[in-house]
Amino acid sequence: MSEQSPSSTKFPLQTRQAARVINGVHTETLITGFRDKILVIITQYGKIGSLAYVTFDSRSKPLSSFSTSTTTNVNFLLGGFSSLYQLYALHIATIIANENPNDRRSVVIGLALKNAVDGKDVDKELIDCIELMVKECKIW
Repeated sequence: MSEQSPSSTKFPLQTRQAARVINGVHTETLITGFRDKILVIITQYGKIGSLAYVTFDSRSKPLSSFSTSTTTNVNFLLGGFSSLYQLYALHIATIIANENPNDRRSVVIGLALKNAVDGKDVDKELIDCIELMVKECKIW
């Protein structure tokens, strides 16, 4: 009977992470790929925060941030709901869908961002850096 060495077997979950200082605040991104979902955690508090579940009804063509041709569902599973978090979750899921349009996995996103829950405006620097970190941590 032969045994496989630990170096020849691949762990079934792929995980990548990145960290940056954005607007003077340490921000971490962790992305884990499961068979049926992609988990994205973006935190400035060191915890998951609000958890959103994002699905797309169709991915026959690449999505754009301004496209309304594909139906997107954003449901909050845990934590507080804010329209800004909904926008961030949708943007992150759209990035992932555009990077790999043939991937049918839904996206679960944990967001814990300072000033984003009660903030009134989208922080352009924050969203641009989050986009870069998500692309840097791609597991698809």
